[in-house]
Amino acid sequence: MGIDSGGKGEEVVKKRKKHRKHTVGKPGDETIHKNKFGFVEIENPEYYDNQYCFSPSEFLMRKATPEERREMVVNYIIRRDGKPIDLEKLAAKLAVSKRTIQSLMRSLKEEGLIEVLPNYEQNGRQWHNSYRYIGPPTEKFGSGLTIGMLYDLKNRAGFRDWEWDDFSYKNKGEYDLMDLYSAKSYRREMRGKYLERRNADKSACIRKPKYLAIRYSHFITKKDGKKTPDKYIRINYKTGEQYDSRPGSLSSDGTKKFRIDFSKQIITFALFGILFGGELEGCEDDPKVTIFDLRTEETYAQFTYWGENYLYFVRDAEDEDREENLIIYGEFTSK
Repeated sequence: MGIDSGGKGEEVVKKRKKHRKHTVGKPGDETIHKNKFGFVEIENPEYYDNQYCFSPSEFLMRKATPEERREMVVNYIIRRDGKPIDLEKLAAKLAVSKRTIQSLMRSLKEEGLIEVLPNYEQNGRQWHNSYRYIGPPTEKFGSGLTIGMLYDLKNRAGFRDWEWDDFSYKNKGEYDLMDLYSAKSYRREMRGKYLERRNADKSACIRKPKYLAIRYSHFITKKDGKKTPDKYIRINYKTGEQYDSRPGSLSSDGTKKFRIDFSKQIITFALFGILFGGELEGCEDDPKVTIFDLRTEETYAQFTYWGENYLYFVRDAEDEDREENLIIYGEFTSK
């Protein structure tokens, strides 16, 4: 039996395919910022098309946090000063869905920060609403973040320049944790410099921290380039790479998370035989945790929102030819 190629079923399939292509898009096409879960893609001026040489990525990926997006939208409303706003175009600029922006507008209205004024065409059809800022008098809301800053190639406002390798922590070892630490520290440093240039309160763009996340990496290395005894050498049958099969040679990584609770001044945790304590200081908007050794009471460092929050321990392992390494990185988070 033949298939009717002009039937209704094929039209439905074609429409669905077109819809998927429109909402997903490919890098560089006109729908690139539509429903992209907040990932903005910016043309990279350092990219060059050469199949024989390594080239940087064609597009730079950047992602604002929900708090940063909220701040940018409020400042956009202030700049528009009561003019109609096309929510679909605004959503495209921020690489989110229209529904996300609609939900944000409702939230801002409920908070008493904006008022919504409906507009109608001559035929009575409703047009784009106008939005007016009615919150506390200010020229710039929060720390003054704008959509234009999100697209700044130099990223002087310190948004997240997204690299999947840097921002994915999947128990891969020392260098992955160091990459993550470096990327997040650099972002905080850039945001801090931006706020200093504006003489702005650093707490203006911080969502109240609720947790201290301790990320760690534990691994064992050979001392002074000593060779691994032959009986411990194993070969990865897929890559051909040799590795030390003794316990502890492979990285053991993870995360511990502690709730910021000022009714309990001390937190405790143990990592690979070392007992740590953390003394909570400061306030809920700007907490500080002093990390110390529970046994000796030696103070190691104070972790803060803007600080480096980095510790590195090295000690002799059970084998004389190896050293035990422990890297700790702390970060204050809202969830």
